[in-house]
Amino acid sequence: MLANEPIPEPERRLISPGVTMGGARPKALLDIDGEQWIVKFADGDPVDTPLIEHAAMTLSRAADIHAAETRPIKLAFGHAVAIRRFDRVGGRRVHALSANVALKAAAEELGYPELAQLLRRRGVVGGGANRVQMRELFRRMVFNILIDNTDDHEKNHVVLVDDAQTYELSPAFDVLPSGQALGYQQMRIGTEQADSTLINALSMCSSFGLKTDEAAREIGVVIEVLDRWKEHFRSCGVSARDIDSLAEQIDRPFLAEQRREF
Repeated sequence: MLANEPIPEPERRLISPGVTMGGARPKALLDIDGEQWIVKFADGDPVDTPLIEHAAMTLSRAADIHAAETRPIKLAFGHAVAIRRFDRVGGRRVHALSANVALKAAAEELGYPELAQLLRRRGVVGGGANRVQMRELFRRMVFNILIDNTDDHEKNHVVLVDDAQTYELSPAFDVLPSGQALGYQQMRIGTEQADSTLINALSMCSSFGLKTDEAAREIGVVIEVLDRWKEHFRSCGVSARDIDSLAEQIDRPFLAEQRREF
């Protein structure tokens, strides 16, 4: 299925219209080939936010980020975006905790370094899985900074919990430009608290199990991906007008110079 190809009618069935879920945007549950997907709709936005979310989520995968699967749904005006639920497997509910709950239960500050350390202590150790996820969390943090996703609060990060009460980082979700140009994130980044800078991201890289040179290489991977964001968004069908609007934040000097000078 192509990036902007609508879901064929026979494959989809609305199972819970108007369902009450968290977040600001109207949502519904959709059954696609026997699996549950959350569908998010636009809400009077000046840009096609659902299609932009699909583009940003698929772009993040190029930075080796395990993002939830998304599909755009073409509507009469604009799009909706369907996100496959990661807390359902074969009809079975998977225990999931927001970072807000997990970190508060551990009496930790609400920050990326603290979440990384929680994965170190409580994550799946077999094959070094928790160390791999700590590194991925670092890339997610850097990606959010550089794509201007300043809505990366602690409820937009989730750990999945198995029967042994070990944690696994869920697929990334709600990853898209916020369009606010705040200059700070919603969770702590490093020693300069939530400041949206790569220097701040490097400042506590050891909490992610990374040496400074290793963290710099991870940042380089994300920068290489973000440098192609316009091309990728165009390939997903995002309009030139919306790309120009997003560029006012993503390519503003504060972020563009960080990518260029790192």
